[in-house]
Amino acid sequence: MFNVPIMTLKQPVRWGILACGNIANAFATALKDCPDSVLHAVSSRDIKKAKAFAEEHGATRAYGSYEAMLADSEVDAVYIATLHPFHLEWIAHSVQAGKHVLCEKPLTMNLREAKRAKQLADSKRCLLREAFMYRHHPQTQRVVDLVTSGVIGKVRMIEASFCFDSGTNPESRVQAKALGGGGILDVGCYPMSFARLIAGRSQGRLFAEPLELKAVGHLDSKTKTDMWTTAVVRFEGDVLANLKCAVRMQAENLAVIHGEKGCITVDMPWRCPGTIRIELNEKNSVQEVAMPKMRHLYAYEIDAFTNEMRGQPIGADAVGMRFDDTLGNMKALDWWRAEIGLGYEADTVR
Repeated sequence: MFNVPIMTLKQPVRWGILACGNIANAFATALKDCPDSVLHAVSSRDIKKAKAFAEEHGATRAYGSYEAMLADSEVDAVYIATLHPFHLEWIAHSVQAGKHVLCEKPLTMNLREAKRAKQLADSKRCLLREAFMYRHHPQTQRVVDLVTSGVIGKVRMIEASFCFDSGTNPESRVQAKALGGGGILDVGCYPMSFARLIAGRSQGRLFAEPLELKAVGHLDSKTKTDMWTTAVVRFEGDVLANLKCAVRMQAENLAVIHGEKGCITVDMPWRCPGTIRIELNEKNSVQEVAMPKMRHLYAYEIDAFTNEMRGQPIGADAVGMRFDDTLGNMKALDWWRAEIGLGYEADTVR
């Protein structure tokens, strides 16, 4: 059982947002699409920024420090939107204050920190989950359902990419090492999680772990972080995956699942919804499934989290992010980083 009393169906979950950056803005917007949630408080190191954010999104309270918001007894759950290197620290402070935590991906900088975060949350009987918005979207569920239906036969290979060009900006959060910059942690976690999901479901399990992983990448001479990189992964059953990510390179962001009878292409796998295309070899046919936009992309992960707070776990076959899946993804990302020689201060054993 959780430390904070289980919420009643009539009582909305009162959220506090920790840090008021761009991703927090998307989350706050999505909360308006979630009738079982309400934005109660926001916090920033800059009180003016917190007040402006609160006014824009209708929050009841604005705090000029994270600590002050965590001391608010009326906050039930916290969404952590800080930079990656500070996730573990504020997970620790949040659960110490008795708050359930939904933390933006990546949950932490590495597997060791993720295990520590879970240990801390469990010790305070608080719910802790990693916010992976696309994993809770109906489009991802539809893709998995197509794979498990056998429409393309046995899965042979998975291709997935998430790339963008952030320009020459070595001090930005997506490039600076001290801020957790680099492609693998920022966007490589998406194709890795997708490959593990599909490889697992093709073998009758919730997700799969790499048996082999080989990678190459370009580390910037100034930032020492990965600007573009690609990994080749082998899973059980010789299901292979070709994954790429970049923060200094534009590319078409797609996910393609190749099977013995055809392939499934998802043209907007991360910023759902998009179009799912099924191409079958023998029939020489192409079927397109356009996924309608019904709700904000982030609304689905919010609902999944609040349902867990109320004692309603993720469905047995649902594609939402469970914590053991988070641990598997962090382990795979550690492996990918090791292959290209990318380390952070958090990797230093203390």
